[in-house]
Amino acid sequence: MLPLLTGALWPDSAYRRDQLPERVLQFGSGMLLRALCVAAVDAANRAGARAGRIVVVQSTAEGAVRARALSAQDGLFTLVERGLSGGAPLERMGLIGAISRALAADDVAANPSIQVIVSNVSEAGFRIDAPFPGRLTDALHARFTRAPDAPPVFVIPTELVPDNGPRLAAMVDELAGRQERPQAFRGWLKARVRFCSSLVDRIVTVPPPDQHESLEAQLGYRDALLTVTEPYALWAIEADPAELHPAFPVASITVVVKPDITFYRERKLRLLNALHTATTPVALLAGVRIVRDATQHPLLSAFQKRLLFEEIIPATDLPAGEARAFAHAVLERFANPWLEHEWRVIATNQEEKFRIRVVPLIVRRPDLPGLALAAAAHLTFTRAPAHALGEAARIPEFIAATTQWMAVLARDGVEAALIRLLETARCT
Repeated sequence: MLPLLTGALWPDSAYRRDQLPERVLQFGSGMLLRALCVAAVDAANRAGARAGRIVVVQSTAEGAVRARALSAQDGLFTLVERGLSGGAPLERMGLIGAISRALAADDVAANPSIQVIVSNVSEAGFRIDAPFPGRLTDALHARFTRAPDAPPVFVIPTELVPDNGPRLAAMVDELAGRQERPQAFRGWLKARVRFCSSLVDRIVTVPPPDQHESLEAQLGYRDALLTVTEPYALWAIEADPAELHPAFPVASITVVVKPDITFYRERKLRLLNALHTATTPVALLAGVRIVRDATQHPLLSAFQKRLLFEEIIPATDLPAGEARAFAHAVLERFANPWLEHEWRVIATNQEEKFRIRVVPLIVRRPDLPGLALAAAAHLTFTRAPAHALGEAARIPEFIAATTQWMAVLARDGVEAALIRLLETARCT
């Protein structure tokens, strides 16, 4: 049997992990955080920037399992990057050593060396009545109580929610008031905590068991946290670079720090996420399981291209040239031959995702038939009422078109609906 990955396999020539301070508190250790945020800190450490190490805290049962695995592996995991770059295959493997430990409690925030708090609890967990905002408030209160004069702390949420920084700040402030925390704490929050909106963009998937075993055989050790991702990566953080860099020196080609990240957020939210969410119920109704397979399906592939280039891009304010270039890159990423990205996984929290990602496009351009078909498939798949479309439900002509497409789906099926849409497009 192969040996388990442990600290004994870490090459000190990369960097001395034990000599770096614990600078980041991270809520969660899921694949996306490992593949992007943790990898960014690791890359900065390898470049000599001394970005520090990450302490991971967990609260869910699934997270507790990952925490135990991280502890067993001394915080190490392997990152495997596989995909297409300019149409050519690209594959890289590397050991990631930026995590120091995983804890069940979050009082580590009181440590003055902690200067950054990162989170990814999904859109569904990013609500004031969910556990995370309360746990963050407790962690910040612990810092206020035990180390009020510690350096300012930067809170960087990565959940795909518009203006996630200010929204999280408002939740923490409201919870502080509800919990009758001292007024001085709320003043300290405003003075000593910077809530920075951010955007993450990287597709990460769980490799099938046979691929996992094959990769472990190639590596020569067992890794319970083996992380497989694509070559593309972007983490855009909305902050003053001069203020953030001393605390968190991770800026690079893949980590962008700017005072305004609206362009990056809209580009990803509309051209990648909205396309994912709009396609998901159509693909599932068509019996297509994997994202890659949709790019090879004659009808779904044409549907995605129509949505991207003829409907979604015109419904945004993005510069057309840059938007089209990014859209072509998105389609190449979807066609990645190594990633087993399942539509059923993307369908998690489908109703909320549709409201955030797709509905704003519909409100701007309610006349677009592809988006109407996507909405019809969404309502058919989720069995949700029309008012679940939020603002779009108040547009009579759009609801009429959506209702007609739902009738086609019920009577003739999804492939017939796609053929009708694409043939109509060719005739106009």
